[in-house]
Amino acid sequence: MGHELLKGKTEWKSGAQIVGHELDRLDNQVRILDQESLKVQESLASTVAERLGETGDRQARHKAVTYQLHKTVQGTEAQSSYRDLLPDKDIIRLNQQHQ
Repeated sequence: MGHELLKGKTEWKSGAQIVGHELDRLDNQVRILDQESLKVQESLASTVAERLGETGDRQARHKAVTYQLHKTVQGTEAQSSYRDLLPDKDIIRLNQQHQ
């Protein structure tokens, strides 16, 4: 179609006369090009919407995993602190027994 339009442009510049059926043909080509352009735009919009949805899903999963990791780390820190206190309690108990 693009080649046909360029051909028509060349004919116009050279001064060739364009008859009614040629104008109709060009008009049809422009309509077809417009329809194809709309299809491409719709397809692109659909692809973008799909990818945005996928991005939202990934972000939600990332948020959930991050939350769980933070929760696990905090739990591990609390357990570690408790384990650190156990030897101190044992030392205090042993000191009390030896006095």
